[in-house]
Formats: sequence, structure tokens, C-alpha cells
Amino acid sequence: MDAPYSGKLRIWEGWTAAAVSELPLPDRAHGLPGPHSPAEFANRLYACESLNPRSNRPGKDDGAEPYSLQWYLNIENQRHRRQGRWIPGLLEFSKHSGETLLGLGNGLGTDWLQYARHGAAVIVCSTSAEQLSLVRRNFELRGLTGRFVHAQITALPLESAAIDVVCMSSLLQEVSDARPLLDEVYRVLKPGGKVLAVAPAKYDVHFWSRVCFPLQHWLSSKSAALPDDGARFSRRGLRRLFNRFVEHRIHRRQLHRSEVPHLWRWAPMPVLERLMGRLLVLKAFKPLSAAMSFQAAA
Repeated sequence: MDAPYSGKLRIWEGWTAAAVSELPLPDRAHGLPGPHSPAEFANRLYACESLNPRSNRPGKDDGAEPYSLQWYLNIENQRHRRQGRWIPGLLEFSKHSGETLLGLGNGLGTDWLQYARHGAAVIVCSTSAEQLSLVRRNFELRGLTGRFVHAQITALPLESAAIDVVCMSSLLQEVSDARPLLDEVYRVLKPGGKVLAVAPAKYDVHFWSRVCFPLQHWLSSKSAALPDDGARFSRRGLRRLFNRFVEHRIHRRQLHRSEVPHLWRWAPMPVLERLMGRLLVLKAFKPLSAAMSFQAAA
């Protein structure tokens, strides 16, 4: 189970109506917003999950049938080996064997199934039935098991102090008020349990480009409007948001050299990534003292 899946494996399932009959049609009122065209919707999912949102469609080498095993494997290869090599180590895929992990957020479950491959019991919760169907398919094509819960993320149908790790991805920026969500995460975590949260950084490469090169930014904004992808967070803002948790550690990651202004491209990429990366990764713990409060309430 620990061996990586071969990137050369070819399994073609086709994506006719029969092949994806278990997948509900995308619903704009819930998760996974996208165009009504199935092909465009699959391409958008591929681009977002592979951390390459500027690409409208997979490359020539990644042209597997949507929702086939090879399609999911290509996304995993793009996400973990090309675009986001920091993800497996920083999100601790191999460190939670035998623990119960709760996945919250959007996507295809590419990160969460890695925990299952390394022996964790994975629970995925989402308000979107469409998303859960896609995540379940990803797990089942790999021969992995998980629990998939369709429920409100602010009212999780889980017992208090039942989860060892919560991994949150692409979620904080999409909720208008994160407090009820974090209260629920705090409730289901065991005392001493860990939360891993990935959120877009406020002071990223685009922020510093606007500050240092305002004319260039003005000219580029005139030619193309930048999409609004939700709230962004500073390190201080994340610590304030997770103030009920302790031992905060925040890492900045995710930057491509093509995004860096030419005057700065001489600097080493690890340095640039830690200074102006587009994502913040927070690690924090539910305090052990919460166990006394839980016992008193019981």
C-alpha cells in the first residue's frame, strides 16, 4: 500500500453516461462550481486539483479519459510531483498511520487518499453530493476505503473528541464566517489532536507585484480582470482565527518562477516561495487541557 502508484499505468474507462452514472450533474448552488459542459467541467476540475489553474485543459501527455483511474493518477502526479512537491511532506501523509483523519474542503480527495494509503482511517465530509461522488470514485479506483459523509460542515454528525487529525483544504476562503466551522473542528478533535489547514496567502507574489510595480499591475489589469477567489489570510490572521488551538506553526508555499517578476527571478526559488508563496499551511493542536473540560461536561 505504501508504494507509489505508477505514473505510466494506462486504464481507459471512457466517460460515457454509463461510466459516470453514479456522478450527479454539477450543481452551481453547492460545491464544485463549473460550466454545464461535462468536458469543460472535467478540465476545470483537473486544472484546480493539479494546482495549475491557468491551464484550461490537461496537457498532451495527460489526456486520459475524465474520471478514469489514469485521469486521477495524472492529477496526483501533477499535484504532488510537479506543481506542489512540498505537499506530501508538509501535510504529513505518512505520519498518521492508525489514526482517524477528517478531510474537509473541496477537490477530488487527492491529498486525503494518501493518508488512507498510509494506514489512516479517513472520513470525508462535504455539503456537496457531487464532490463526495468524485472523491469516493477516486478512493474506489485505488482500492482504498473511506467514510463519506454528506452533511453541513458546521454540524458534523461525528462524536466529540473522536478525530485525531483534521485536514482542511480550499475551505476557509469560501465561508463567510469561519468561526462556526472551527468551533466544530475543535469539538470533534481529540485533546492533543492536530489541525492542518491550507489557505490562500494575503501577502503573496501578486500582492508584492502590485506594491512594487503598480504601473505594470495597472496595465495587466486593464487587459484581463483577475478572478476573485475568496478571502486571503495573513499569518497573524490565521493565528487569530485559530486562537483556541495551541503551538501554531505556519509555512508559506506554492510559487512558480513564471509568476515572479523578472527583476526577482535571480533569487533561489525556495527563498522566493517562503517570502511570497501563494498558500499558507497552518499546523496547530487542540490543547490537552481540553480533556478536563470534556470530562467535566460528561
